[in-house]
Amino acid sequence: MTSTKPPALFWVLAILFLLWNIFGCAMYLFDRLASDETILAMENGEAMLAASKAYPIWASAAYALAVWGGLAAALCLLLRKKLAAHLFILSLVAAIICFIPSFTMAEMKAAGGSTYWVMPLIVVLLGVFEVLWSRAKAADGTLT
Repeated sequence: MTSTKPPALFWVLAILFLLWNIFGCAMYLFDRLASDETILAMENGEAMLAASKAYPIWASAAYALAVWGGLAAALCLLLRKKLAAHLFILSLVAAIICFIPSFTMAEMKAAGGSTYWVMPLIVVLLGVFEVLWSRAKAADGTLT
């Protein structure tokens, strides 16, 4: 099996995937480390604090796996490793799991307002694209 030299688009997308996943990790850290006072000071703070307190531990674990797995996948993509495709799949599945409370818990819907479904949709669509792109690059020999 030979490795092919990636086109510029590969590097552009790999860097964008890395930045997106760094953003996800930053959001995770904010969600986990923000004090109650910080959350209350935000718009819709009381609803957000109630959602934070009600968010299940299994969903928090899936959230962590989704963002850190996505970051590891993006780094593997930049290193041109086939492991990237597997990690992107893991990250996507974990993201879907962590969004279950967003659609099933009243506290989560209240905190998100009428657009509570937008971020999960964006994350899942981008996650699917990351999976498809990394699998295609593994198949064409770009990833080794």
